[in-house]
Amino acid sequence: MTPTDSAATTPLSPAVRSAQRYATSLALIATLGPFFYGFEGMVLNGAISAVGTEFELGAFAKGLAGATGILGGLIGALFAGRLSDRIGRRTVLVLVGPCLLFEAILGAFSPWLGGFLFLLLCRIIGGIGFGAATTVAPGYVAEIAPAKIRGRLIAFRQLAIILGLFLAGVINVAVTSAAGSSTTELALGLKAWQWMFLCLLIPAIFYIVFTARIPESPRWLVSRGRDDEAAAVLRRVTGDQEPEGRVAEIRRSLGEGMEKLGILAILRSHWRGLVMVGVAIAAFQQLTGTNGIFFYSNTLFEAVGFSEDSALQQTLILTLFKIIGVTTGILLVDRVGRKRMLIAGGTLIFLSLAVVATVFTVAPVVDGVHDISGSPVLGFLAVAALCCFLLGFTSSWGPIFSIVMGEMFPNKIRGGAMSIASGADFFVNFMVVLLFPYLVAWSPAGTYWIYCAFGVLAVAFTARFLHETGGRQLEDMGEVAR
Repeated sequence: MTPTDSAATTPLSPAVRSAQRYATSLALIATLGPFFYGFEGMVLNGAISAVGTEFELGAFAKGLAGATGILGGLIGALFAGRLSDRIGRRTVLVLVGPCLLFEAILGAFSPWLGGFLFLLLCRIIGGIGFGAATTVAPGYVAEIAPAKIRGRLIAFRQLAIILGLFLAGVINVAVTSAAGSSTTELALGLKAWQWMFLCLLIPAIFYIVFTARIPESPRWLVSRGRDDEAAAVLRRVTGDQEPEGRVAEIRRSLGEGMEKLGILAILRSHWRGLVMVGVAIAAFQQLTGTNGIFFYSNTLFEAVGFSEDSALQQTLILTLFKIIGVTTGILLVDRVGRKRMLIAGGTLIFLSLAVVATVFTVAPVVDGVHDISGSPVLGFLAVAALCCFLLGFTSSWGPIFSIVMGEMFPNKIRGGAMSIASGADFFVNFMVVLLFPYLVAWSPAGTYWIYCAFGVLAVAFTARFLHETGGRQLEDMGEVAR
């Protein structure tokens, strides 16, 4: 019986139940940053065509508008983890708020404040904010969550991103429908795409209000010698009325002087192999095709009878499968284990990618382009594979990547190591987004076969190198990784 299974059979006291509810509320607040990330990405997706028209952009400039947010996320990710070691997890999360507000307000008025370059600046600053939030939030949740529900609480991050994408998609459709098009003036002298940007105020304000109410991580408090404050937080999030023993374990795990290692020191330490495993997991999460597979989603739906203007219906279908997948992941991750779910989900991912690649391999070429619109059978297979891909990704590599990143590193290196791994995630994401149009122009079938190959490598790498972290205290992670 695993530690998780054993814990699951033990009745919970009222104090522990109350503590778990409190820890859950803190995890939900921490995921407001990832919610903004998903919301912002879908807002830009709906506005990008209008932005291109507004600023008379070519293809490269439109790609740059899409990629600058990811570049900002990379900057935020690289600095946030180590900064959170210095000034605190909560403090970094609170500082993210003004960055989100900057993009939400000023991005909408960029035509009058500096044009396209100012819009890029807004996207970079907003990206720094959500990059920092998505890096620090998993570590913060890991450090405040009871071990037996830690996985599902960190997995809220992926659900938050999906809900952000969905809500922004609904708003995009509503705003565009009300205006007639995203380039048409809607109200107060603002065009529809500018109102889309102003809708970023919704998650930004919620984020600012609620993150101001969360406590500091007990692990960080111990690293600063504030043991009494750490004990008080542990008492609230675990229900343990005598948490001094856990405080002592945290202090022991930090070692002499309790000084946490910086990025360069981590890369020179005996933990560098563990960090490289984290970097590889981060890279594989992006290289399995999570962004690229949606490139042809409209074409796939049209092939099975959906009209070109049924964007909301398509969004609802895709969101339904995403929610089913991530809910499955949340319910199973603390029972089945992180490693087994990554392997199972990764297998479903690469099999789905193989089907999509096969469809494009056998599809007829019309005017130099693979055309599946005339074959409902091929379209049905591709849509079914897309839905299976969503189930596989959102139940495993989507949420569990964050769980593993939040758990796998010992207390002494967690902040810096998460910056390295999260930075790798944003960098590979940027490269995938940047290169995907060129790869597809070369060969859609070849592109998806490449993603399929990366999926196979991801499963093999996970099976060989990743250690199971479920059901264990964070203070034991140093021994788990040996």
